[in-house]
Amino acid sequence: MRRTPPGRGMPHMPLMQKGDGHPKGSSTSEWIVFRDAAPYPEVAGPADPDTLEMLKQDYAGAESELTGIAQYIYQSIASGANEGFANALLQIAIVEMMHLDMLGDAVVALGGDPRFIVDGRDWSAANINYANDLDAMLRANIEAEETAIDNYRRHAARTGNKSVRDLVLRIVEDEKLHLHFFRKQLRPGAPGMAMDDRYERM
Repeated sequence: MRRTPPGRGMPHMPLMQKGDGHPKGSSTSEWIVFRDAAPYPEVAGPADPDTLEMLKQDYAGAESELTGIAQYIYQSIASGANEGFANALLQIAIVEMMHLDMLGDAVVALGGDPRFIVDGRDWSAANINYANDLDAMLRANIEAEETAIDNYRRHAARTGNKSVRDLVLRIVEDEKLHLHFFRKQLRPGAPGMAMDDRYERM
């Protein structure tokens, strides 16, 4: 559905209420997840097959917004006893739904079909990481957000459509906030979790 992307002109948006539970290493029950303040650009032509294919990968590929939404909703249900974390996951999933909606609009704007099919294959729930231990969930989410950032940046560098480039780089700013949130919740000193500022820089 074509519409004005949400959040035009809005400030940093808090998406959380207080939660009762928190993961190991967290010192507060006040969990706040943010969406970046910048507006979301709208996509227009020119259309080209390579750009459209990249958008479809970001929209409904194996490592896509659709996969992220499903993974975060699954984790929210599986970690329901940890109310704070479950709520945070749902709020992040809402932001990813906004991304999915905007990418779908972009696909349509470039003359594509917003079905959840990429390279002739339907999107599959097999794309989800079904880890249900808290640390394993956090690691899976950190990996997913890093992969999303890398994919969006690579696609931005490849496309000749400035509006598409602006949109995917804007989405990166939200993904960086999600990545920061998940990294912060992982217990301090966990093996293999040294900070990598590639994902903090633009």
